[in-house]
Amino acid sequence: MRRRDFILSAGALVPMLARAQAPCMPPTVAVAGGSSATTVCRAVPAGSYATDFAATENPLSEGGMWVCGKAAGLDWNNPQSASGRAFASVRSGESGSRYDDSIAHLSRSLVTVGADQFAQGTVYRAPGYSPTGSKHEIELLLRFEITAHGARGYEILWGHEGSFAIVRWNGPLGDYTDLGVNGPGPGVAVDGDVLRAAISGNLIMVYKNGALVGTSPPNSTWTDGQPGLGFWPVDASTPANYGWTRFEAGSV
Repeated sequence: MRRRDFILSAGALVPMLARAQAPCMPPTVAVAGGSSATTVCRAVPAGSYATDFAATENPLSEGGMWVCGKAAGLDWNNPQSASGRAFASVRSGESGSRYDDSIAHLSRSLVTVGADQFAQGTVYRAPGYSPTGSKHEIELLLRFEITAHGARGYEILWGHEGSFAIVRWNGPLGDYTDLGVNGPGPGVAVDGDVLRAAISGNLIMVYKNGALVGTSPPNSTWTDGQPGLGFWPVDASTPANYGWTRFEAGSV
């Protein structure tokens, strides 16, 4: 949704099946040799969500879990899912504004996440994918809300070539504020990388594979909303070639 000429490069200095809750493993399991070991509960806590995008859906729904950019917001586009990944349904700009990203956030009616929250995605990148001269970004959304002709919240974007930015969406189509980034950014995206964005109070922190790679300047514009995901493929990019294979979100 932004003017991408404001986006910082990676070196600039200025961050399964869908389920709402998974069952715990038994507290002990047998170990080779006849002994036993205590296991750790890996359930997804209440108020959290995780998905491996098992279904083929356009728009992304997972039983009504997602509020989508075209279906609910009208002026943007919907993400879709297939073959265990989520990606944009169309190239941005082909159905309207160049800033009509494919976006979605978790439905508040099905899972309510606290104001201090995280969104985390595992990258899918097709082998050898590098669209020359074209932007293609995957996005994590925080404190987001999509309504008819409105989309507001915070976006953390990661371009296929390593561009990185933290952006505030202000509501109307094309209305955004680039917040800047303190930190080196995550670098070039590789298949299997994990990007995590978390907001606590007025600060957004971004992690790549567990290491802090960027923070936002303090910003208190949006104090509530839901985590989500998005995509911005344009020009000669191929939407299905760069996306998320897993998404997790919840309170922090």
